Amino acid sequence: MLLFQLHDMIKHNYEHGLYSQDYTSKSNNSNPSKIKDLKNLSDFQMGKHQAYEDYQISKKFRFYPKLPFVLLNLISGNRMQEVISFINGYNHEKHRLKNK
Repeated sequence: MLLFQLHDMIKHNYEHGLYSQDYTSKSNNSNPSKIKDLKNLSDFQMGKHQAYEDYQISKKFRFYPKLPFVLLNLISGNRMQEVISFINGYNHEKHRLKNK
């Protein structure tokens, strides 16, 4: 039960813009219009957007392990589907940018 509560809390905080790209708490001078725009994207699109930003900033990509979340998704009754969609979008954009 605690895993479900943790998932819901992280999802709620992420959707309300409480985490920056490096997953630290945001400062008070964050751009609210950017957060509003990202809120309307699907999880797959948010993953693609994150990969694009990572590439633009540092020409490097992050590694998001998909298999643990697939297993957790099976155990939790599809409660990790948003994370898996994000990872799928990130990996899709990563491969597209690498092959550019």
